[in-house]
Amino acid sequence: MRMTTTPKRFAALALLAALSVPALAQEAAQRAAQEGAPKDWQGRYRYAHSAGRTAGGTGIVVTYDLVLLPPDLKNGCVLTLRGFQTDETIRCRTRRDGPGLAVAFDRYGDGKTVNKYGVAVYKPDQSLFTLAKEAGGPLITRWQGLKPDGEGVAGSGAYFARVK
Repeated sequence: MRMTTTPKRFAALALLAALSVPALAQEAAQRAAQEGAPKDWQGRYRYAHSAGRTAGGTGIVVTYDLVLLPPDLKNGCVLTLRGFQTDETIRCRTRRDGPGLAVAFDRYGDGKTVNKYGVAVYKPDQSLFTLAKEAGGPLITRWQGLKPDGEGVAGSGAYFARVK
């Protein structure tokens, strides 16, 4: 009787182990995204987007400020957008993307996943953009979930620059 029970137990253990592997992989992926940034990416970055002028001649400018602090600090990744008809704070998460860094949406500054109008523009963990350091060249931004409004914004290019 023991011979039939033991193989059934091993089969049940194997089944349980197989079921927990995807859950562990998902948990590891979530851990890979962190609020702060790796040491080589910590600092302040800025992009001033100029989208032309209004009919009345007012400049249409939005400034994107990205602050990346150590990963063990709360709010270690904050993106603020300020300027023409724009006032938004996004708490973000980062994850290494090869030699670059992916910046993903976590929540808005008020802790909600919807904006002040109740609209879910981004999904949690949705990549907003990636940054890549070119050897001796500019920082390259590849826009993804977030892209500045207006004409003349390519999908990737030298947009953000380190300011501190």
